[in-house]
Amino acid sequence: MSELLARSRDALVAAGITGPHRSHSRHNVIGKIRAIIEGDTDDTFGISGLEKYSAGEVLDFVSQLMGSFNDVDAHEGYDLIDPDKTVAGIVAAAERLRAWARRGDRLFLGTGHPTGMLECYIRIADAYRGAGGKVVRLREDENLAMARGRHAEVRYVGSVGCLADWGALRHTHSSAAMEALLDGGAWPDAVLADHGFAGAALERDIPTIAIMDINDPALAVAWAERKDVAIVPLDDNRPPRSYEPMWTIFEHVLEGEDV
Repeated sequence: MSELLARSRDALVAAGITGPHRSHSRHNVIGKIRAIIEGDTDDTFGISGLEKYSAGEVLDFVSQLMGSFNDVDAHEGYDLIDPDKTVAGIVAAAERLRAWARRGDRLFLGTGHPTGMLECYIRIADAYRGAGGKVVRLREDENLAMARGRHAEVRYVGSVGCLADWGALRHTHSSAAMEALLDGGAWPDAVLADHGFAGAALERDIPTIAIMDINDPALAVAWAERKDVAIVPLDDNRPPRSYEPMWTIFEHVLEGEDV
């Protein structure tokens, strides 16, 4: 491992982005797994066919990506995201972005966690454009009419899409916003996103880089089914500046430097 990656790994662990998980308990993770196989519409992220798996199978998919626990009957405590898997996921995602950028692919970025991932995605979007890629803003300034009688739109901050309700950016797991974007016009060539923004893209077989927290098991199923997805396993709602080591790796790779 290079000095940059080793330093970034240590910083990401210190910030709680990888390593011992600080946000979601084992009980929460198991609950999310049971929810998706029972068809909970938010936690499925718009991905179909999840009901055919057992809780144990889904947990195994999560564990392969995270390096976490593998006992569906264990409910106490918190679990671990393997820092080496996080760093490897970041590097693989950055290399994939570099290939897309060199082709001039049209990339959509979206987050359901504007309080966590937004600044990181903005930095990556800037680096992607610098490497020759195009960043798209789908259906900007349109009322998506996702819920009857309620205004909803995707607002772009630094070219990153976030669900908004007039003056407020919203935390969301739902795929509804991304589905509305994709139903309303031309699709991007590729997507970098989390939650339902990633899930809805994968459901339509759009090549996707998905940021996956330990309690986002629907994305693990998409990966296990060999959908066109690169997974980056990490805690997706830490303080925004904590992700600087992550976006620094993306910047180095997109600039063509060795990491």
